[in-house]
Amino acid sequence: MESPFPGETPFSSLTRAGTHLRMARLGLQDMTTTDPDRTLLGCFCVAIFGRSVTLALQHLETWDERAFREWYAPWRAEMRGDPLCRFFYVLRTDILHDVVPMVGVMLGGWGPSARPVGTISFHDRKLPTEHRGKPIEDTSTLNLCRLYVAYLEELVQSSYGVVRDIQDRWQAAQSG
Repeated sequence: MESPFPGETPFSSLTRAGTHLRMARLGLQDMTTTDPDRTLLGCFCVAIFGRSVTLALQHLETWDERAFREWYAPWRAEMRGDPLCRFFYVLRTDILHDVVPMVGVMLGGWGPSARPVGTISFHDRKLPTEHRGKPIEDTSTLNLCRLYVAYLEELVQSSYGVVRDIQDRWQAAQSG
C-alpha cells in the first residue's frame, strides 16, 4: 500500500477527525456562555467542524477501500436517514455556501418560561424532532448540538479498530 499523500499515514485521518471533534466540543462549550456572539459562533462551529469529522474519517477510504466501506456503510446510511445529522449537514453547507441562516439570539427574558439568555433559535428551518429513531424531547439548539457532538464522539470511537487495522497493514506493506 503506497501512501496517497506524502508524509501521511492512515492514523492521520484519525488525528484530523480528533482535532475537528475537539473544535466541535469547544463550539458546544461556547454555546453555554451568555455572550450572543460566542453562542452563535459555537453553534456554527458544531455544524462546521462536526461535518469535518466525517470528512476526515472518509479519507480512510484512500488507504483501504474495502475495510473502510465495511465499517462506514452502516454509519453513512444512518447519517443520511437521521433528521439530526441531516439538519447539521444542511446547516454546515448553508453556512459555507453563503446561505445565511435566519437566527435569533435571546438577549433577555422574563418569567418562568423564558428561554435562557443566549438561546439560539432558527427561523428559516425546521428543527429535527427525531434522532436514531427516537423522539428528541428538548429541541433547543444547545441540546441538538449536544446530541450531535455525542453522536460524532461515538462515530470516532468506533473507528479506532478499523484505523488500527488499516495502519497495521499499511506499515507491513511499507516494510516488506
